[in-house]
Amino acid sequence: MTARTVPQGLAPLLQLLELEQPHVVTAAQVRGWSSEAGISWPADLVIRRLREKGWLLDLATRGVWEFAPAARAGTYGSGDPLIELRATLARDHSAPYAVAAESAAYLLGLASRRPEREVVGAPPGMRPPKAFSAFRVVSWTPRTPLVQRDSLPTWSAATLIAFMGTRPSGYRDWPNAGEWLAQATAGVGDEDLARELNGRARSAWARTTYLLDRGGASARARELLSAAPPGNGPYYLGERRREGRYAKAFDLIDSTGLEVHAQ
Repeated sequence: MTARTVPQGLAPLLQLLELEQPHVVTAAQVRGWSSEAGISWPADLVIRRLREKGWLLDLATRGVWEFAPAARAGTYGSGDPLIELRATLARDHSAPYAVAAESAAYLLGLASRRPEREVVGAPPGMRPPKAFSAFRVVSWTPRTPLVQRDSLPTWSAATLIAFMGTRPSGYRDWPNAGEWLAQATAGVGDEDLARELNGRARSAWARTTYLLDRGGASARARELLSAAPPGNGPYYLGERRREGRYAKAFDLIDSTGLEVHAQ
């Protein structure tokens, strides 16, 4: 345990930080809270003092620090695997990044286990910051609104399922998806799925509606597939070199090992 002391003159600021409990702080936030606490020191001096005493911890994202509240009883990070995403979004609220794929399935309360490597979504062609080196970054632009989970922008269930159907190789936990597919299917809107699939090839529609069918919504799946553009299968969900299950209604071969659990 590393004992920490309160820098002289900064007690009012630390009281505010303990009240707010921010995951991360920027220089601008420190400046604002310092003013609110009646502290006129320059923000860089305040930050330096708080870093020296272990209240602010360095991150890979420049200009952002993790706040270590007194409850941690030492200069320890939270262990939050998405802390660098929080830091990037704190520095630039307009940054187009969101929790994606397997990480979204976990934060949405669908998957029961966090992925070993967190996944962040970014628009195609966007170069993610170096601070994201620990993440797997997938290229995708959601067409339905993001949701907030654990104070982070997160793909909706519609975006997640459409991504899995359109880019099946971008999802890395197919065998375990069966534990939550029925739950996700029950909560996703067909209009949202159609919005995500609009303009995409029939293969994306076939795979996505197959997932809808496997989730227990067979009638909805067939109705949605009727709006798909023409195309010729068979389509594959999973690796082509593996044997799989053929679904005639969708002209699709599923080799993912997906086994859906009854809800």
